[in-house]
Amino acid sequence: MQQKKLNQTDRPAPPSAADVLSACQGLRLTRVRRMVLEFLLGAQMPVKAYDILDALRHGAPKALTPASIYRALDYLLQEGLVHKVGTLNAYVACAEACPETCADTNAACTESCAENCTCSRAGSHRVRHAPVFMLVCPGCRKSKEICDPALYQTIFSAMQRQGFQLQGDTVELTGICPGCAQQQDQSCTI
Repeated sequence: MQQKKLNQTDRPAPPSAADVLSACQGLRLTRVRRMVLEFLLGAQMPVKAYDILDALRHGAPKALTPASIYRALDYLLQEGLVHKVGTLNAYVACAEACPETCADTNAACTESCAENCTCSRAGSHRVRHAPVFMLVCPGCRKSKEICDPALYQTIFSAMQRQGFQLQGDTVELTGICPGCAQQQDQSCTI
């Protein structure tokens, strides 16, 4: 019996980063949600919704609308896969810099949930991140997600003492990144 040679199109495509991320959290992404998440994962910096729309419009088999992009972003925000950088009015994929905790047991998941989680719904549960700080550079529009639960608790407690309620789980701090600071220093010495 003659075996059929496999060519590149016969092999299943390897799972994308968005597929792996959504599978770990037990999510099923629509085509548009997957496209938006993949784009943000590749961008590695905050991107405005209309820029996402413009970038995805060309490769989409079906016409995309601003509403479909915003719906996808809202869903991805709700599921903790992206963050909104309000100071830039842009979105960035979650960097997964923070330790993840199982939504069932609140225990740290240090590896892939699907392989190592021991809770009752191992491999099919939602994972939530600890609160994060988003460092934002207005010069180059880069952002960096960091996690410091102790500092976050200090800020949260101070707000509560003043009668304020923190909205969301991301605190944005605006500052000049090392690259922009270096450019500023070089322009001052010339």
